[in-house]
Amino acid sequence: MVGCSADAGLKLVLLRERTLERDFGWVFYYEPEEKSVAVAGNAPFIVDRNDGSIHVTGTALPTEIYLGNYALTGTAFPPGVPEHTVVLEGWKPGRPPFAKISLTKAIRTATGKDLAESKRCTDAVLSGDDVTLMFPTAAEAETFCAEVQKLDVSSRREIP
Repeated sequence: MVGCSADAGLKLVLLRERTLERDFGWVFYYEPEEKSVAVAGNAPFIVDRNDGSIHVTGTALPTEIYLGNYALTGTAFPPGVPEHTVVLEGWKPGRPPFAKISLTKAIRTATGKDLAESKRCTDAVLSGDDVTLMFPTAAEAETFCAEVQKLDVSSRREIP
C-alpha cells in the first residue's frame, strides 16, 4: 500500500495485474483503496531498475509516450519530440497480417523493448489499436516507418 500524504488520509493500492516490466524497470498503476473516492491525475509511475528512483509519468498523453521517452532519455518529461514519433495504425486494407513476427522483431530491434512488450504492441496493431513509438532521432523514426510499411503495416510520422 502506498500513502499519498499523511495529511490527506488517502490510501492508495497498487494494481499488480497492470504492472509492466520493461528493460529500464517497472511501471506501476494504482488507485484509491476506497473505491468510492476518485483521484484525478493518477498517472502510473516508473521505478528504475538500476537505482530504484521513482519517475512520475503524465495523463495528458498516452502512457506509452512517457514510457518511450523514459526508455530513450532516462526521464519521462518532457515528453518526446513529435517528429521522433511513429504511430502504427494497423494493417493496410485488403492485406492479411502475415508479417506478425516480422513486425514484432522490427519493433524490438528499433525500440529496445523486450519480446513480451514488442508482442503486445504487435497484438494491439492487430486489434486495430494505434500504437505510438518514440525514437531518439527523426532519421530513426523515418527508417522504422519505411521498414514497417514494407510489411504492409499502416504507419504515420507525427510531424508538427
